[in-house]
Amino acid sequence: MVYRVGETQIFFGLLSGEFQKVDKDKASLNHLAFGVRTLEELKELENILNEAGIKNSGVKIDKYGNKEFIWFDDPDGYRLEFYLRAE
Repeated sequence: MVYRVGETQIFFGLLSGEFQKVDKDKASLNHLAFGVRTLEELKELENILNEAGIKNSGVKIDKYGNKEFIWFDDPDGYRLEFYLRAE
């Protein structure tokens, strides 16, 4: 399935057979990322997570040195990320 929201496309693939949660780095959903437009938005999300007591990565720069991001794990252990979109 493909969903389009504005300029964003979201792709979902269904597995055949019964779903079993496995190591997210080897199979299944590794993470879901959402883009934000400004560094200020990203820092505000960090403040919201911290005030709510949600463990997170803090705002960091990716290993390529070109995008700021922050991630946290949802209650089921799936990683959610917010990143600074390139304009």
